[in-house]
Amino acid sequence: EVFGVVSTNPAYLMNSAAEGLTVPVALEGRVPCKVMGEVHKGQRLISSNEPGVARAVSDYEKEVGMDWFRVVGRALENKDTLGIGLVEIVVGVK
Repeated sequence: EVFGVVSTNPAYLMNSAAEGLTVPVALEGRVPCKVMGEVHKGQRLISSNEPGVARAVSDYEKEVGMDWFRVVGRALENKDTLGIGLVEIVVGVK
């Protein structure tokens, strides 16, 4: 299950006065996101098996019908390495 992408620089922090652990989650806009593997600008990103890390949707998943509830956003830039890295993504836009 996916909740969202943690925001590193939130414009507005809801419930900031709440007690306990609070984590800013991006509901809409541009945000850096940890991704594994190669990513191309415009690709949908989904949750991976690595907690807190997304990955690009494979061609096979697009063909057989992917789980759209796992989509966290779309990549706004390319990443050409296989390891984990940061890319800017957009969330909340249909």
